[in-house]
Amino acid sequence: MGRLLVAIGAVVVAASPATAQKLFKSQTPIEVTITTNLKDFLKERDSTKLARHNGELAYKDEAGASVSLPVVIRARGHFRRMSKTCDFPPLWLDARKGAPKGNLFSSAGRVKITTNCRPKNQDYEQYVLQELFLYRAYSTLTDTSLRTRLARITYKDSAARVPEVTSWAFFIENHESLAERIGSKVLTAKGALFDDLVPDVLGLVGVWEYFIGNTDWSVAAQHNILLLQDTVGRILPVAYDFDWSGAVDARYSFPDPRFKTTSVTTRIYRGECRDEQGFSPVLARFTEKRAAIDSIFLALPQLTPERVKKMRGYFDEFWKVASNPKFATREFKDGCQPRGN
Repeated sequence: MGRLLVAIGAVVVAASPATAQKLFKSQTPIEVTITTNLKDFLKERDSTKLARHNGELAYKDEAGASVSLPVVIRARGHFRRMSKTCDFPPLWLDARKGAPKGNLFSSAGRVKITTNCRPKNQDYEQYVLQELFLYRAYSTLTDTSLRTRLARITYKDSAARVPEVTSWAFFIENHESLAERIGSKVLTAKGALFDDLVPDVLGLVGVWEYFIGNTDWSVAAQHNILLLQDTVGRILPVAYDFDWSGAVDARYSFPDPRFKTTSVTTRIYRGECRDEQGFSPVLARFTEKRAAIDSIFLALPQLTPERVKKMRGYFDEFWKVASNPKFATREFKDGCQPRGN
């Protein structure tokens, strides 16, 4: 067993009291305006000590009435946060303190916003929508996944020193909210091995990462993997952060040199080693949900026809593998990890 299970009671973060998640009850896109000291915010994000910036968030409720509430925003992430990589960083947004009760964000807590890395570039806006597609596709496969909400966000400078920015983005449910929703707790300790995790869930995560062409994940390091502990002590892995996947094929992504590939679109299986009998139910789950995954394209008309065609073609390669468990087992054998990754 992995080191993570030592003194397990000391490494769980209890979820907050149950609250309704209004923000994520609908998948209808929302229009939002965030006003803050935008120039200062964009200037300081290379710092290792990221500042919190006060601001105001405005949107219209279901009745069409304008709602404004105080918020705090902070840059987040690593690669996309750096100014040499992106013009605009991903964000944390906190609307809990001082906000009127009953608003769309009052029960959401601190949420992530996946933003457009370069708002003036349409390709980068498509990357946001492609990653949102992947979050939704993952949610069709398992309820142990983070909820999302598409938004058209306008960012305004409170001092009118820089032009406003409008682009597609999406909100992501925070980890504690997911844990609360499925009756579990967030594990913060690192060092988990595959034997520490629920086999069925681990199997799905491994094949999922192969499906989208993602090698940028690690269970042991909790890199783009969240670990939850349920009420009977089982540990569940949750995948997130998919922008470096082959399915998105973002211009800023590059393959991990450890795997000696020339493109992020090259699929490498990095999950648990299994035989054909072990892979068959996981692959059957994907095949069962293929129609639901394909239907997401229709629900995201913001994706251009070219992007849809490219993503469908990329997924078609996987469906050929998934249709033949014997072939898939051979395909997965070279990259599989006996103990963990």
